Amino acid sequence: MHMYNAWLPPPVAEETKREKEAFAGVVKSVKESYKPDDPESVYATLKWVSVIDLFIKAKSELSVEDVSAIVETGLDLFRISENKLYAQIRWGNILVKLLNKYRKKLSLKVGWKPLYDTLIHTHFTRNTGPEGWRIRQRHFGTVTSLVRSCRRFFPAGSAFEIWSEFRYLLENPWHNASFEGAGFVRLFLPTNLDNQDFFQHEWIKMCLEHWDSIPNCQFWNSQWSSVTARVIKSYSFIDWESFLPVLFNTYLNMFEVPVANGSGSYPYSVDVPRNTRFLFANRTVTPSKAIAKSIVYLLKPGGSAQKHFEKFVNLLEQYYHPSNGGRWTYSLERFLFHLVNAFQKRLQHEQLNKDGNEQPGLFLAKPDRVSFVSSVLKLIDRGQYSKTERLSETVAAATSILSYVEPSLVLPFLASRFHMALETVTATHQLKSAVISVAFCGRSLFLTTLLALPINSDYVGGSDSFSDLLMISLSNALLGMDANDPPKTLATMQLIGSLFSSMASLEDNMDEAAPFPSFSFSEWLDEFLCRLFSLLQHLEPSSVLNEDLRSPATSGTFLVEDGPYYYCMMEILLGRLSDSLYKQALKKISKFVTTNILPGAIAEVGLLCGACVHSNPREAVVHLVEPILASAISSLKGTPTTGFGGRGTTNIFQSSKAKPMLSPAVETSIEYQLKVLSVAISYGGPELLRYKEDFKEAIVSAFDSPSWKVNGAGDHVLRSLLGSLVHYYPIDQYKCVLHHPGATSLEEWIDMKDFSVDKPIMAPNWHVPTDEEIQFANELLKLHLETALDDLLKIIQSKIHSDPGNEKDHLKVTLLRVDSSLQGVLSCLPDFRPSHRNGVVGELDHLPFMIAGATGSRVGSTELRQKAASVIHETCVYLLKEKSDDSILLLLVIRIMDTLGNYGSSEYEEWSNQRQAWKLESTAIVEPPVNYIVSSYSKGKRRPRWALIDKAYMHNTWRSSQSSYHLFRTSGSMFPSDHVILLMDDLLNLSLHSYETVRALAAKYLLKTMKRWPSTISNIVLTLAENLRNSSSPENVVLGSCAVLSSQTVLKRLTTDAKALSAFLLGILSSSHHESLKAQKAISELFVKYNIHFAGVSRSIFTTPRKSRRRD
Repeated sequence: MHMYNAWLPPPVAEETKREKEAFAGVVKSVKESYKPDDPESVYATLKWVSVIDLFIKAKSELSVEDVSAIVETGLDLFRISENKLYAQIRWGNILVKLLNKYRKKLSLKVGWKPLYDTLIHTHFTRNTGPEGWRIRQRHFGTVTSLVRSCRRFFPAGSAFEIWSEFRYLLENPWHNASFEGAGFVRLFLPTNLDNQDFFQHEWIKMCLEHWDSIPNCQFWNSQWSSVTARVIKSYSFIDWESFLPVLFNTYLNMFEVPVANGSGSYPYSVDVPRNTRFLFANRTVTPSKAIAKSIVYLLKPGGSAQKHFEKFVNLLEQYYHPSNGGRWTYSLERFLFHLVNAFQKRLQHEQLNKDGNEQPGLFLAKPDRVSFVSSVLKLIDRGQYSKTERLSETVAAATSILSYVEPSLVLPFLASRFHMALETVTATHQLKSAVISVAFCGRSLFLTTLLALPINSDYVGGSDSFSDLLMISLSNALLGMDANDPPKTLATMQLIGSLFSSMASLEDNMDEAAPFPSFSFSEWLDEFLCRLFSLLQHLEPSSVLNEDLRSPATSGTFLVEDGPYYYCMMEILLGRLSDSLYKQALKKISKFVTTNILPGAIAEVGLLCGACVHSNPREAVVHLVEPILASAISSLKGTPTTGFGGRGTTNIFQSSKAKPMLSPAVETSIEYQLKVLSVAISYGGPELLRYKEDFKEAIVSAFDSPSWKVNGAGDHVLRSLLGSLVHYYPIDQYKCVLHHPGATSLEEWIDMKDFSVDKPIMAPNWHVPTDEEIQFANELLKLHLETALDDLLKIIQSKIHSDPGNEKDHLKVTLLRVDSSLQGVLSCLPDFRPSHRNGVVGELDHLPFMIAGATGSRVGSTELRQKAASVIHETCVYLLKEKSDDSILLLLVIRIMDTLGNYGSSEYEEWSNQRQAWKLESTAIVEPPVNYIVSSYSKGKRRPRWALIDKAYMHNTWRSSQSSYHLFRTSGSMFPSDHVILLMDDLLNLSLHSYETVRALAAKYLLKTMKRWPSTISNIVLTLAENLRNSSSPENVVLGSCAVLSSQTVLKRLTTDAKALSAFLLGILSSSHHESLKAQKAISELFVKYNIHFAGVSRSIFTTPRKSRRRD
């Protein structure tokens, strides 16, 4: 079982055991969907492709027999789908994923000729077919990817056949056919074990002669460098010594760098036919990956490759210098990245196979590693302070990897550069790069310090130890937090997070075995918090706050917008503090938060409080949540009220002039307190139950306020409180539970690929809602969802307001209460029951099972979701009739419809945002598989436990969004409930609204619902196509119709739906009567997009009407 699945919340992890059986059922359904006597039935199998992809992404434990069966079935379907490009794209893409994921477990043979015939028939003949160019481009990319994935499965003799097939094309280098020949050789030639007999000395010589036949052509170089790189890596028995001068000279020539006053480009480059460049996707940049891979695998003990590499580096290193940047910098940066990455992979392979059948005499020894690292350090030295941020980041990552290989060379170099950056006065930008480098190498510095390895101190220039370097970096980190220097501040926070991720705990009195035996963490913590508070007080939002209806509790400063470093730093720091230091920090943070109002740093202060609560909910709730909550309630008392918050009494003001107002100071204060509170309680869980009545009072009072800002702050509190009560989330995530065997003061990091379910101590603790939490959540739903729905009906049916302004405000607040309630529980509120073909409504408990996933415990009922849908439908009808020009109310209604109808979509958006943020932080907290400091070798990269728990949490969020998403797309007998149909009809009407913002948002959510329920697409296309045909359709209706019709969801459906296709085409052909320029432009763009993305049409749709008439 994959670690992420074993670490899921217990109720979800138990359900994953059913996925193997579910996948077997999918394989069976795919085979049953295709009928050998009906080639067009391949389209019936396409609905299962996304389901197979679902199991891959879910990392489910599948039977190898089932995987092998679906791969063989998929290959058969791909072969027989000739001229059906869309079908081949779908099956080809999923086959690539399956073959890549299970490549070491599958035992099958794949012929190369059918794949070649597909390429020739589709892309190298004049009969191009009717498909649009975008589909043809995707098809070529899919086929070439499939060929690359299948190469390892080509049978013995394939290499000889392929070379014989394309060799004649290479005979005349001045003919354009030679470029095609080189492209086909690169694409098809296998380098697997079955074909190793083909690659002999004579073939290498012939290959290099062909390569040398066309000079100064980057396309030609790319093809041959790729072929030779794969051969060099795969077959270590080949002797390349006699070819090394030619190879390195060619590699150097491929880096188009300027010499003297030259431009850096080939003076007389050879042009390649445009079609060839397009088909073989040649980039005009240097093939850095192939060159780096070749160099790394050419290195042999006692060979001359290292000497050639040193000369190579000596010539290129000057172009890494910041003053010598240019368009070649990207190629050089990629070269450094792939060079170190390939070197790491080679060392890992050698260590894991040193007891195997491979020749140990070819493995790199200590002198070889030292020589290689010494050469690469020259490139790192030049590129560390590059003006190109990507190169400086690559340098930091490369330094980190190499520090585990040869710490005696890399760490003294790192220390000298850090001291140099501290001492510089004019080049202050160097400090940021130096700090980031220490952040990336923090763990190797710790290990080297604690294990007392012998170090060459020539670089350091004294007796400074690495322990001193770590203490100096931590001390200077305090000075690095500056509101006026965001890059340096973020680098500093990254450094603190990286260093403390390695340490098991932070205590005031560290023992002698600790990395900082004489360091006072109590004093450092006090100074750190003082600096942090000063930073927060001087923050200013980097952009104008957007006070829309769903604005997040964020202030827009660089600490939040420019990466997750601030939040990760606070979580790690507070999670690793000892009890005494934590209480010391909590006391200071509590005093700061309760005595300051910082409207410009709402999110930052909230995240600070949230980190405290996450680390120790019991203590933090008392010292942070309770005083903030009490202060907010106190501030709200005595302020004017509207009665819209759910108390059951409504103050109806007869005149808009009598509407009460809050002073700006009071409004700002209350908004700040409530928004900080909303972020702070995200992980409070059962500790919040003691304040049940206070939370109810605060939320109701916030919704009762005449201030829209305060209403929005109450929305945040309600959402966050419901999520904290009913969602699954990890607790004690940042506590150390595994100590490093060689240094107990450090945490042992975890290799995900070496995971075993026999280590339960590593698994995270999850917040699983208690009965009391669920009961409280249901109380809140009754108060702010059910009651709000009743209020909505009263407003629109009984006309309780005589003043339009009061009615609008009441509607806004009531809709906001509904929205925040639904956003709080997300998919914990049961979904609608689907209806079946016979009209019977199905039960959710009896639906087919695909993958496990749940956001939290179930609250509320399906009936509550149904009631909400019915009331929101009536509200939408009322608003379109009475207040069609009020975009604020309409946007609120649309968002509620999305939450109601698109079950799980909010979780998917949350997962997508979290995944991007995690990627930013992950590179600095990686221990490579090869670690010569402690002689530790693993199958994969090691990461801190907290980071892997974070990934498991995100994996559960993704699973919860997908657990029921595909159920209704694959079943022909299940249809959306009547409530979903009502919501879709409303969204369809709103997607044709006169306001562009309303149209765009409604269309977005309508398309999401259509994608989940494909059976609804036909009727919607019929309606929208009729709008194009109708000469009286206003401009906004035409624009809205075109926006929906031009979506991929609709265009894909036209491939297999005759009714939708005919209506779509007739709508476009009959639309010339529209006089509006915008309407005609939208229709023209729709037609062009349809042509570009036209995927062909199934022949079966032309026979369907005839068959149906016979039945009649």
